[in-house]
Amino acid sequence: MVKKHYLWIVGALVIAGGSYYWYAKTHPKVEAVQYKTATVEKGTLITSVSGSGQAEAVNQVDLKPVVAGDAIDVINVYVKNEQAVKKGELIALLDNEDAQKTVRNAELSLESAKAKYAQAKRDFDHETINRLSLDGQMVTLEQSKNSLADAKEKLNDYYIRAPFDGIATGISVGAGDSVSRSDVLASVITKDVKAKVSINEIDASQVKVGNKVTIKISALADATITGKISKIDTIGQTSQNVVSYDAEIAFDNQNELLKPGMSVSASVITGVKQDVITVPNSAIKTQNGSSYIETLNSGTVPQQVPVQIGLANNSETEITNGLNVGDIIVTQTVNSNASSSATTGSGSGVRLPGLGGLH
Repeated sequence: MVKKHYLWIVGALVIAGGSYYWYAKTHPKVEAVQYKTATVEKGTLITSVSGSGQAEAVNQVDLKPVVAGDAIDVINVYVKNEQAVKKGELIALLDNEDAQKTVRNAELSLESAKAKYAQAKRDFDHETINRLSLDGQMVTLEQSKNSLADAKEKLNDYYIRAPFDGIATGISVGAGDSVSRSDVLASVITKDVKAKVSINEIDASQVKVGNKVTIKISALADATITGKISKIDTIGQTSQNVVSYDAEIAFDNQNELLKPGMSVSASVITGVKQDVITVPNSAIKTQNGSSYIETLNSGTVPQQVPVQIGLANNSETEITNGLNVGDIIVTQTVNSNASSSATTGSGSGVRLPGLGGLH
């Protein structure tokens, strides 16, 4: 009797389990759906492109001998490496003995020409020579003056001077060394620096002279420098089938810790729109080539609203038509199995703080 009762209980459990399985298969569990939302507001949307490169001196000149000859001795060097110099300050002196002799000979020739011209003028006044002879002596006098000026100018070539205020660096010679016209004796660089960055061809089409720039410096983690584009190449450079353009950036203020050669990254602002409706990129969905946003303005069921989009960056997109300030939009749909988000826009950019936006 007990055995039959046991079999009856087992049979009942089997029937109950099968019934539950059938019900679960034919009546799937409805998962609870939650929506992350945001309230539409107006704000400022900024788009930007990026580039990387190095800091370099605003101006740099390599000083080489300009005098004739392949072996010229250095008489003296008057500055040390990394020394500040003023425009015209003497950096090095080359052996100028022959040049000095040329100047002295030119000075003697000029004195002789002056004397001959004076005599010719007296003779002309006494009508012992004609105007043609006097004019000939005047020409000789002028030629002597020019020869002396040329000799003095060539003598100056033996004095290596700073072309502008800056820092003398890369001094590679000393007194007694022999140099040629191809040797760099020293370089003079400005204290002020600029940045030169490379921008890919797609982004370069958006960059213009005057665009504002924010600079980050790899070696100075806490330093941020602002500036503007001062120059961008009109001809690109190709490397491994990739075309890029160099852009120069002038800084608004100099940072004495920034040295030529340091690596920098730049964010170039290419577009700014103020007082426009913007939404997170995650709120925008696409279907059949058209964009729409789900709203929860009334009830708990999202409504699809077609929208037209404008400027976009990595986080936000401008909505030019379809939404109003105060609308409640869905930025993400979440259930117990997975979360879904909309397709995002392209570009890169920053959001100005304190100017409103989505929450």
